[in-house]
Amino acid sequence: MTSAIPPTNLDVLLAAAEKVVLRHGIASMTLDAVAAEAGMSKGGLLHHFPSKDRLIQALVARSAEGWRGCYMSAYELTPEGPGRMSRALLSHCLSDAECWTDQLRSSSSAVFAALAQNPSLIEPMRAVYSELHQKIAEDGLPPGIGETVAAAIDGLWLDWVLGLVPLDQARVVRVRKALEELLERAGAPVVNSGPQSAARCGEGAAGAKYTWGCPEGRGRDVR
Repeated sequence: MTSAIPPTNLDVLLAAAEKVVLRHGIASMTLDAVAAEAGMSKGGLLHHFPSKDRLIQALVARSAEGWRGCYMSAYELTPEGPGRMSRALLSHCLSDAECWTDQLRSSSSAVFAALAQNPSLIEPMRAVYSELHQKIAEDGLPPGIGETVAAAIDGLWLDWVLGLVPLDQARVVRVRKALEELLERAGAPVVNSGPQSAARCGEGAAGAKYTWGCPEGRGRDVR
């Protein structure tokens, strides 16, 4: 088993910022409150983030890069062939409902709040999604197939983050089975996977935890 990698001061501060946002709202978030939540001096916080805007920007950028790391890690672990990116998303982001943790939802909610406060911050996320959909377009599948897989996963995630529809294992299995059948009819072989695949998806460089669209795994220090 791989041991958990201790969080950096940057990780601690961003996690603290998420908690403050969820507790008080993005408009009421102050650097003093974040420093207190992190157990760090305000000077230490200012060393990393000289302003509230820079801190909010970092929250969104971390989430965007985390999601990119997640789907690229999944892609590299998926056998070559038609629909490789689509199969990667399916196998590594729809394995086990237990991987969709409360803290993952909290992190995603904090990012939503940040984007509502400053919509211009969406650019890093837009670039990451643009790259993902470019890979889907080059996946060797009939038009619309890969987009359907990505949209279904995004929709499931959005329902869950906003609390619109409960997420349980039965729903994950139903959606996954329908998407597997869609890919198989399109000529893309699907390799069955279990919770371990989602765990691999959650692991990244330096034990990073990803927060946008792809559930964290349980192979490391899960949140």
